Amino acid sequence: MRIRVFLLSIFLSAIAAIAALGQTTTNPDVSFIGDFRAIAHQDSPDGTDNPQFQFDELEMAASGYLNPYSRGDAVVAFANAGDIDIEEAYATLLRGLPWNLQIKTGKYLVDFGKLNTQHAHQWSWIERPLMFQRFFGEEGLKDLGVNVTTMIPIGRSALGISGNVLKGAFLLPEDSEDTPPMAGSGRVSIFAPVSEHSEIEMGISALHAQDDFANKRWATMGDIDFKYKWKPDMYKSLVIVAEGLTSSKTVADDTLDSDATKKVSAMGAFVSVDYQFHKRFDVGSFYDYSQNPVDDKDNQTAYGVFAGFGIAEETYRLGLLLRHDDASALDKGFDTIQLQLLWALGPHKPHTF
Repeated sequence: MRIRVFLLSIFLSAIAAIAALGQTTTNPDVSFIGDFRAIAHQDSPDGTDNPQFQFDELEMAASGYLNPYSRGDAVVAFANAGDIDIEEAYATLLRGLPWNLQIKTGKYLVDFGKLNTQHAHQWSWIERPLMFQRFFGEEGLKDLGVNVTTMIPIGRSALGISGNVLKGAFLLPEDSEDTPPMAGSGRVSIFAPVSEHSEIEMGISALHAQDDFANKRWATMGDIDFKYKWKPDMYKSLVIVAEGLTSSKTVADDTLDSDATKKVSAMGAFVSVDYQFHKRFDVGSFYDYSQNPVDDKDNQTAYGVFAGFGIAEETYRLGLLLRHDDASALDKGFDTIQLQLLWALGPHKPHTF
């Protein structure tokens, strides 16, 4: 408890420091986003089929300009189990550099693909895609590092280039005390208007990081992402997202020879269609698939439908998810129904189209 209070005091002190040191006349924007859920399963692997309430997390976000050239952002999550996690805390130099460069320093969700940069409450399908959970953990890929980006105009389109130098421990076991070499990643994306009311974004990413400190083994990963958005007015839209991930690494072979190794190539994919047909209503469906990064014969598949009802400019949103999961490690699949209540106190919105 003392550690949690200490971490919270650090975060609140940081907010106060931003307000005190900022050279603008405005205070930082501070918001709270709550995520409450009612969940029920059928044929759940752990036997918990009874409906249950769950407060998934309370997210506290603060952002504001440090000076005319840079801004600070911080996100702290208070989880259902009582844990406190500094999800993101970084400063971004926005202007003043040549070639339209921007530099972000701190802890952040890495732009390996498009979906990984977003928090789960931003999605109508509620859960983080399986490939990011299985390859990086429940919260996806986040790390300490430095990110350099630029945007190059090409007619009506724009080319984005991004590179990261990361601390690099995200592929090691959570309890590891080893200090691996730094990791690196990059993403190139193209944004282009399709018509007056529609646009596309496509990106390709690469990542290289050590995943076995003792044997000095490295993993190489790639990602390709696509997003199409049609929005003829404020209250109607169609969003299609698709993303695929690949991984190649060397692991110990399950043989009597302790020195034997094998190459494992694993992949994951996610596709979603989300249609907002009214000021406050949206419906959609998704398909989700991922292999195990260290065993490509171990896989999991999920698919389902979702619906949402937003009240008062997205400050209060009800979400419904019907989901079916199958896995190679299970004798039979299981079904999940979730009713989610998202609420936001402050300028940061829990979900936007």
